[in-house]
Amino acid sequence: MELVLFLQSAALVVTVHATQFDEMSPFQVPIRDVQVLPDIPNSFMKGIAATVGEPPQNIVLLPWPELNNTWIYDQAFCNRGCIDNSRCCQARRGNYYIESKSTTWVNTTNITVAGGASTETESQADTTISKLITSSFGGTDTFTLNTTSDLADFPVGVPTVKWDDGPIMLHAMGMGTNSTILNALFKAGRIGSRVWSIFWGRMWVDDDDAIDGSVVFGGYDEQKTIGRGYTQPLDFSEDSGCWTGMKVLISKIALQDMNANLLEPSVQLTACIVPQHQLLLNGPSSIISNFELTTGMKINNFSWGLHGGAYRYNTSALFDSDLTISLSIGLDIYIPSSQYLVPLVDIDNNGSRVVDKSQQELLIGVVHDSVTTLGRYFLTAAYLMVDLDANTFTLWQAKPTSDSKLVSRYGNTAILNAGESSRLSTGSLAGVVVGAVAGVAILGLGILFCFRRIHRPPRGSQTAMEPPNPTHEANQLSELPVLDTTKSSPTPKHELHGSPAAVSEMSGQTHHHTYEMDGGTLLLG
Repeated sequence: MELVLFLQSAALVVTVHATQFDEMSPFQVPIRDVQVLPDIPNSFMKGIAATVGEPPQNIVLLPWPELNNTWIYDQAFCNRGCIDNSRCCQARRGNYYIESKSTTWVNTTNITVAGGASTETESQADTTISKLITSSFGGTDTFTLNTTSDLADFPVGVPTVKWDDGPIMLHAMGMGTNSTILNALFKAGRIGSRVWSIFWGRMWVDDDDAIDGSVVFGGYDEQKTIGRGYTQPLDFSEDSGCWTGMKVLISKIALQDMNANLLEPSVQLTACIVPQHQLLLNGPSSIISNFELTTGMKINNFSWGLHGGAYRYNTSALFDSDLTISLSIGLDIYIPSSQYLVPLVDIDNNGSRVVDKSQQELLIGVVHDSVTTLGRYFLTAAYLMVDLDANTFTLWQAKPTSDSKLVSRYGNTAILNAGESSRLSTGSLAGVVVGAVAGVAILGLGILFCFRRIHRPPRGSQTAMEPPNPTHEANQLSELPVLDTTKSSPTPKHELHGSPAAVSEMSGQTHHHTYEMDGGTLLLG
């Protein structure tokens, strides 16, 4: 009878664990061209397609690692004069969200009351972001990233004043340390960890060479990484000056065919990775000066289009040389010329995207008295994973491919391959668990057999003929180790939406260690 009960329990464990493995596989959403206006065929903006409300309203978002909440623009935002033309604004914003047309919208005074994060960002460097919560109103509605990730009563904020960098424009999906979207997916059992990863893809090339990007929730895409990954702690300290926490040190910016370093001699740049930023790099003006001195190219204008802040050049003066950004951690990121010298791109007054190939834009801008930034075009050649549970981020050289192999991240270990090109079925997972349970069962029965043999009275003794004493046996079995349920679990705690943002333990550290990842396995140093 005991054996039957044991095997029934083992079978239940197999079913539960196999189901949990299958349900908590990572998933990805594409970063691609999305038609914003149904009546304008070429009204494309590149980002993540999502829907809000019931009936669903289509919007386009970008991930913001410094935000905790998700912010969605309504029609009134454009009417307040952010962009003069309403159709142009509607396209550049990734469509309006009209809360009055959603039957599931519930209005609140602000996003915190709606259940959102009470603190918007770890960094206090950007005062406009820190005022978002108090200057906006909020509410809850149904939010959908793909057909399998509906989130009911999801808290969203609706900005009422201009707060973001104009060229970035699209709706903002907060992916910060207390991200409401990651918390909600984790709480719903859709992902097994608060990990996200991003590859921007390749654009402004021939159709055969164009590649959609992606954001992975709950892991990363192993197929889009090359070689070792380099892991560093998220650093929101005031000394770092990096509002996303992803601080790196640039040791060299080299034009490969010219054998020239665009940095000044003996200069290293502290840079902040900002995935939603519209350029490859924003840095000191000396980078532009050295670029023109090396190439002989001369600026003819500045860009006011989708690549605002870029420098504009005539195509007749262009050259073809890849760029290498070398980081002090030992990682070199090779960026093809097609991803940092791109056509002039803008949104016309009717909302359509206009591409002018007679002019090219150098996706390097200039900042004064501010930290250097590495933007979305850096992620055309680098692959980024952010692990909020471990408080780290990891960089690889990116492999530009449409192939995919998603890998779950639990704690500091890659456990489950669940991508399109390599996915264990529920049956296979159950087989693994069955084998483990069978091994434990055999070991347990063996221990129980030996235990009883040891305590069996010798033959011929007077007590050998006495009937077994159930109370005595129960007392002896109770001497086996008992699980102390009062002790805390080693599983890391996660803050769910509505709770105050967690204070980063890495903040303020002066000694940061870098770890290498080889073959998807974290090597702790």
